[in-house]
Amino acid sequence: MYVRVVLVGIEGSVNLGFIARTCVNFGVDELYLVKPAADLEEALRYAAKASDYLKKAIIVDDLVDAIKDVDLVVATTAKGYSVGDVVRQAVPLRDFVEMVKGRVNRLAILFGRESTGLTRKELRYADVLVTIPANPEYPVLNLSQAVAVFLWEIWNIRGVRAENIPPSAGRDEIEFILKLIHDISKKVLVKDEKVSRIMEIWKKIIYRSRISKYEARLLTYWLRKVLGKLE
Repeated sequence: MYVRVVLVGIEGSVNLGFIARTCVNFGVDELYLVKPAADLEEALRYAAKASDYLKKAIIVDDLVDAIKDVDLVVATTAKGYSVGDVVRQAVPLRDFVEMVKGRVNRLAILFGRESTGLTRKELRYADVLVTIPANPEYPVLNLSQAVAVFLWEIWNIRGVRAENIPPSAGRDEIEFILKLIHDISKKVLVKDEKVSRIMEIWKKIIYRSRISKYEARLLTYWLRKVLGKLE
C-alpha cells in the first residue's frame, strides 16, 4: 500500500517535526502540507533524522491538489459522531484498517489543524471519516500522537517486517525443546501420568511465550546440560 499523509494548515513547528519523524518510522511514501502555518525551518530542528524527508514535503495551497492520484481519501476527527450530522459519521480506526487491508493501493490520510481540526468543507473531500476511540471525557489527541497511532495501525497491514523484532523460534526448534524437557521429566518423575500432565503445561507455556530463535538456542543448550548431568 502506498501511503500519503496530508497535513492541512498545521500550526505547530514541533508537531510538524515530530510528524515527519513518525512518517519515516512507519515508511510513509509522501508528505503533503496544505497551507502550513508552522515554521518549516524551526520544524527541521525537531525532525532529527527525518529532516531530509521533511525538506521533500510537497507544499500546496489547495487540498484538492493534495489528494490527486489516490484510490481512497480518509479524514481523521476526534468528534466522530453527531446525531443527525451526515458528515460526522466516523468508523473506528481498527474497523477502517480491516476495511482497507488488501483492497487499497494508494491511500491519502488527512489530518487537520491542532486548534480546529478539519473544516466541514474539508471533511467532505474524504471518502471515509475515521476516529481513534479514546476516553470520552477527553478524546482529543495531540496531532502528532494521532498521526503516530494511525500510521502504526496502517504499518501493521502493509506487510513490512520490522528489523527491531527478533525472529521467532520455529516449530521444529520448539518441539526439540519440548523433547528435552520430556526426557528430563522422565528421569525426575516416577509416574508416566505425571510426566504427561507436566508436558501439557510445558507445551502451553513454551508456545504461549513465543520465544525468539536466540532464546530457543540458549534454552536448548541449558536443557542439554541438565539432561547430561542426569544421565
